[in-house]
Amino acid sequence: MTARPLSAYPVERAEDPSRLRDAVGDLIGYDHLVVTREPVAAARRHGVVNGGRFDELSLVYVAYATPVRVIAPAAAGHVVLVVPLGPMTVEVAGHRETRTTPFVLSAASDTTMLPDPDAGALVGAVDLGTLVALLRDLFGTEREMTLDLSHRRPLDLNAARALHRTWHSFATVQGGDPADLVDTLLTGLSSFVRFRDGGAVDWATPPPYLTPALRHLHRHLADPLTLADLGDTVGIGTRQLQLAFRAHLGCTAQQYLRDARLDRSWHLLQRHTAHSAAAGTLTVSAVAAEVGIPHTGRFAAYFAQRFRVLPSALLH
Repeated sequence: MTARPLSAYPVERAEDPSRLRDAVGDLIGYDHLVVTREPVAAARRHGVVNGGRFDELSLVYVAYATPVRVIAPAAAGHVVLVVPLGPMTVEVAGHRETRTTPFVLSAASDTTMLPDPDAGALVGAVDLGTLVALLRDLFGTEREMTLDLSHRRPLDLNAARALHRTWHSFATVQGGDPADLVDTLLTGLSSFVRFRDGGAVDWATPPPYLTPALRHLHRHLADPLTLADLGDTVGIGTRQLQLAFRAHLGCTAQQYLRDARLDRSWHLLQRHTAHSAAAGTLTVSAVAAEVGIPHTGRFAAYFAQRFRVLPSALLH
């Protein structure tokens, strides 16, 4: 028999769907209702819950082994992603459809789901504030950011097939990187990202490819990134990508990359200063290489220009 997803993290095995529901709720921190859709059979089968906490995100696999109706309230304060592993009937605000692709629960309406009893589903949950904080790191901490999930329907995701592959692979093959789950979730949600500058009334909507481009850039600061590399990663031409940087971030992609590298170096040096026991183990050249600016003299000049202090001053 093929192992269930997340089998390395067993949580519950029970005949009673309410016990499985409680196990899911405890893991993802999101309350919901489960109703059995058929009379209880004489020979009941055991359902399964596997899962755990992976960095910012809680991830659960659940298969109820009996037909149930799952009623999830409007997901205010949480982002809840459902990855059906078999056909799932989903109903929101009177609209009913059969889903096989991932979707995010509405923050405005209850969602009713009829999952495949045997195939089950993956359910991921992350605090909305956590994702908004990640977005502010990408778009600028001085900006107000939000995710507009208040639609009365299951929220379709960008690059849903890639997300399905990444999440299913993480759940079935040990050793995956949880950051990949967050990457694909942010990419999926990129059409719902909104921001505005201080004092602005209207919310701006960046193009959906900009969020994954920024996330990729931040995860590969030490690599010799070019605008062409970044464009290839998100499937956008360099001219269009550069225009998006200028329009929504007020700088070129190259300027953004340099500032992101310098900001990372500042945090590395500050962390080193805070842990005085490590004094003498870090050099300016090592920090410069770690953030992708291997020329130490150039790095020091850029650093002083941005922070009005030489990096070597933070090592003493």
